[in-house]
Amino acid sequence: MNSRSGDQTGRLRRSQPCWSFPMPDTTAIQTMLDRVVDPCSIATGVPISLTDMGMVQKVRLDEDGVAHIELRLTSPVCWQAANIIAQVEKVVARAPGVSKVICTVDPASEWLPDMMASGPRAELRRLRPTGVLS
Repeated sequence: MNSRSGDQTGRLRRSQPCWSFPMPDTTAIQTMLDRVVDPCSIATGVPISLTDMGMVQKVRLDEDGVAHIELRLTSPVCWQAANIIAQVEKVVARAPGVSKVICTVDPASEWLPDMMASGPRAELRRLRPTGVLS
């Protein structure tokens, strides 16, 4: 028998899958979300990822590889929402084992400046000491 659990001829048995897809995990998806930058932060001169902004509210995976990402926006009237969702879907779709991405915005959630990671928040304070990020 060969090392692939085949029969004497080396062929795979019908019950043996000839490939397997990696199971995605939420940690890998969170890491990928670090690559998606809040467009408004780019305008301020300090590009900050959605995760560092505190905009990623939930990441959930179904057994069939469907990734559900729930965001909170920094403003309920954010005109970049569609672009942010499109970027999240594009980036997360590249995760091994993800079959589909569903990105939604929770309109009831409120974003507060203290939800930002401390490093980017300090950098914004340094550049814009307006008291908004206090």
